[in-house]
Amino acid sequence: MRGRAVIVIVVLAMLATPACSRISRHFSGGGAPTRKGTLTVKPASGGVGTAFSLNAAGFLPGEPMTFEVDIPSRPRFRGPSHTADPAGAVSSTYTPQNGDPPGTYVVKAVGSRGTRAQSQIVVSAS
Repeated sequence: MRGRAVIVIVVLAMLATPACSRISRHFSGGGAPTRKGTLTVKPASGGVGTAFSLNAAGFLPGEPMTFEVDIPSRPRFRGPSHTADPAGAVSSTYTPQNGDPPGTYVVKAVGSRGTRAQSQIVVSAS
């Protein structure tokens, strides 16, 4: 019984210690650490039907990723999966559809190995 108490105390101490974040993630099931990528969106604004060019960089070569768009008062749009090229870059387009509201849309590039980047676009009423 005393042996179990010691093990529980050691595990709790490891989870609570900031220097043991890798161990903590292992035991708590946390994902990959976040890496900062970049995301450029052009043009910065446009109406419904505008094809916005999405260019992500700083991903790991071969890292699977998706583009996500948070549309005001709507469910998040998740695009198809892409794979970063040998330079860690991915390009795609996003086109707001008829019925999408005007406003600021948050655009995210989300890699499965922890790389993240964010930008925004402003969609005007058509």
